[in-house]
Amino acid sequence: MKPMGTITKYYPFIDEGSKSILDSLMDEANSYYDFVKLLVAFVLENDVPVNLSYLAAVQAWWARSTEDMKMIQEKYKGVLIIKPWGYAHTSTLSDQVRYHDAVVEAIEKAMDNSLDDWIETELHLLHTFFHSPFHEDIPSYFEPLEKAKALVQANPVLKCFDSLVCSFEGWGKDREGDLKGAITDYQRGLQLAEMYDDSLCKYMNLGCLASSLRIFNIQESLARYEELYDLAQDLEVPFFIAEVLNDSALSFETAGEYDLAISSHLEGIKIMGGGDTPYLILSRIYSMLGEGQLALEWANRSFEYVGHLEFPVLYLRKAWALALSNRLEEAEHNLNTAHSLIMKTGREVWLGDYYNILGVIELRRGNVLTALDFLEQAQEISESSPRGINQNRVLLDLARVEIALASQSMDSIKGIAPGKWLSRLEKYAIDRDLPGIRMYAALLKAEFYQKHGQIKDAQAILQDALSITDSAGVKTLRKKINDRIRELNQLLREEAISSEKRRE
Repeated sequence: MKPMGTITKYYPFIDEGSKSILDSLMDEANSYYDFVKLLVAFVLENDVPVNLSYLAAVQAWWARSTEDMKMIQEKYKGVLIIKPWGYAHTSTLSDQVRYHDAVVEAIEKAMDNSLDDWIETELHLLHTFFHSPFHEDIPSYFEPLEKAKALVQANPVLKCFDSLVCSFEGWGKDREGDLKGAITDYQRGLQLAEMYDDSLCKYMNLGCLASSLRIFNIQESLARYEELYDLAQDLEVPFFIAEVLNDSALSFETAGEYDLAISSHLEGIKIMGGGDTPYLILSRIYSMLGEGQLALEWANRSFEYVGHLEFPVLYLRKAWALALSNRLEEAEHNLNTAHSLIMKTGREVWLGDYYNILGVIELRRGNVLTALDFLEQAQEISESSPRGINQNRVLLDLARVEIALASQSMDSIKGIAPGKWLSRLEKYAIDRDLPGIRMYAALLKAEFYQKHGQIKDAQAILQDALSITDSAGVKTLRKKINDRIRELNQLLREEAISSEKRRE
């Protein structure tokens, strides 16, 4: 492979002998991942300067090559600057809880010694990886990031780390709800990564950019993920390929292309062996499709994976699956546990999920007005903290409540036309070019008309919905629509026969 800035950016900080070794290994390697394997093997088999062994530990961590990480830790267990790079941070939420304290302790011990600025900067950025404010009792996300920024700003030679700083600044703004500000940071980080030919930082910023664009332009988000997937394939890092599959699946899910989302997650699980994040997302997708039992199976797998660790999403997903399975008391129990954990984190997005699932439980109990109240609270939060998927879910559930309310007042003239939430759901899906959500809205709209005896109107809506897209991502929704069309056709035939008999 050609020399890459991901490695050569370290050249101002290391000795000539180490540079020569790195040049030779890059020349021998077929890809970045191949280079990492060669570098790790070299430092394990030879006595090398500590900075070279440190770089091997860093690159093994980036590649999430767990066996290589273990072997480096075993050989260099007395080297304090290498110790913090022994804890893998994958796409699973539990990593931040599982390893946070150990990582911070290892970093603090390393910092007790006099370190070169470039190593100190990287350790602060590693600290930031494990400082994402998802969980309770974890210190400020911004504290280590600000320390890294200060070092970079004070020393122009450290500018090569600024791209990674940008991606973390974007993460922070994203979590605070400033998505446009986050996109600006990611775009700047991407420019810097390209300037330094740093593929790892390009991967970081491009992935974050694709994720944030999901809220504003789903097609652009998917286009960015295609670019990111090509980059991951070029680097040949299995973890990156699996992560892109996982993250791009979120855009498919936002678009309502649930079958592509499911297949992407399953392919990612094949590569990396699974984890709580893909399991929880699969639980959510099956809940979106109304498959409570399948949703519950994936939620339970998440609990099995994380063991004794607890965080709100585990209980939120299980509560939703239980509610859809009509196990309402169990659902409420899990939801109460989720609520107590949410209050400790202060994350509004999860509070929106909580109100949404409360609404589902009350709707299942037949308390339609109570369900409406909870869902409207969830809808307010989804608008203030938009994530696409949360907006889809609450609008779909509000439409279901509206249909239930209309069914209770069949004699009302106003019940003939869809109400506020059905109309808003349909407009939302059209405005944001979400083909699967448009088809889902058509299913609910047809249900509304069917309940009011307008069978031909329901049939026409569903026939039109089939022309929205024939993407593989909406295979399940197309089947639901075709099944409903057959049911409506049967009702029309029975109606025609009944009418004929009356005329006789």
